Amino acid sequence: MSEQAFDLVHQSVVNHATTDDERLLEQLRITRDKELAQMQFLFRIFGKPCFPRGELVAVTGKAKSGKTLFTSMLMACCVCEEVLQVQRPFEDHDGTWESTPIRCLWYDTEQSEQSTQDILKNRILRLADAPDFYDIFNVRSLHYEERLRLFEKAVRMYQPDLVLLDGVRDLLADINDGVKAQEIVEHLMKLAQETGCCLICVIHQNKGAEDRNLRGWIGTELMNKAFEVYSCEKVKPENIFMVEQTHTRKYDLGELMFFRMDDETGLPVVCDAPTRFAVSNGYATNTQTGSKLPFMNREYLWFDVNNKPHPKKDELFYEALKAGPLYYTDLQVKVQALLNCGTDMWNNMFRDMRDRGAIVRIKNKEGKAVWQLPSAQASMPIQTEMFNRPAADSGESPSS
Repeated sequence: MSEQAFDLVHQSVVNHATTDDERLLEQLRITRDKELAQMQFLFRIFGKPCFPRGELVAVTGKAKSGKTLFTSMLMACCVCEEVLQVQRPFEDHDGTWESTPIRCLWYDTEQSEQSTQDILKNRILRLADAPDFYDIFNVRSLHYEERLRLFEKAVRMYQPDLVLLDGVRDLLADINDGVKAQEIVEHLMKLAQETGCCLICVIHQNKGAEDRNLRGWIGTELMNKAFEVYSCEKVKPENIFMVEQTHTRKYDLGELMFFRMDDETGLPVVCDAPTRFAVSNGYATNTQTGSKLPFMNREYLWFDVNNKPHPKKDELFYEALKAGPLYYTDLQVKVQALLNCGTDMWNNMFRDMRDRGAIVRIKNKEGKAVWQLPSAQASMPIQTEMFNRPAADSGESPSS
């Protein structure tokens, strides 16, 4: 159908739309000429826009891994133009570039009232002394249904720009209730879109040392819907906190953030990577031996003649899919967790596996697209010889 014919058909449908559903569909139609507001981001990190309005963002990590430390820096940056490596962009107000403070709502479901207050007084307000821009609530004592009801009321009442939900799993009784998890995540998406806030959901990772997946079914739902995901980790014995953007729909930061707590002030400060590491171009260089080791899991890497690492793509995808087909996002989460790699590396691997026919897309019983191994490989052990290809064949460069 030509573009002119399509326009005639479209206009005819609009003119004759009589039911509520037909009118709603026309309101939801997206065309290349439809005027939409540009996406707005609250912060910049390493010069890259991040934390968009109207979207969900996940912050995750093991227990005591620095999640609250990282989010308190974001809260402080709502008032300050820059906090450590986080910047708040300038906005054009009638031809004058200004950096106007934004409102923040922190909804704490996990910590005691004393801990919440301590972080407010001794960290956030010491970094940004402007208490009028914060609405902070501790709801640990409430039933999970009350928490959810009051959370929506608070967001709609105070109209914050940044919302910190710490933690999202406390809005439901069972973290593995798939139906309820989907309902809550969709409810949060709708709330963020309607109010124009960036809604940060804090959630723990699974307990296994090598498992970086978000905990429970609600973690899986959040992983599927979040615009960005940030992973926090405490590096011992130096007690340095590392923050990595592990997933994004738009701007890949491409760098890691490192912080430590200053002994004198008790406030976070930017620091170098742990003393035995110097991070550059996706490598962690041992400063004592000079040898280069990627942050990625060495079990799933092979090295060329120049000692340059490359992912064992076939083995990775076999391990991820050997139990059965997966949705695209679930496959991405599983492969990235196995290799401990970033979004760029995932994209390169997925395109190569798809284009070579090493993974195939099928429809499941519900008619939804899933990915699986070709039937000939599904029960076949992986041969290590297939990984030892020359570097020139891979067309990839390592990244963290």
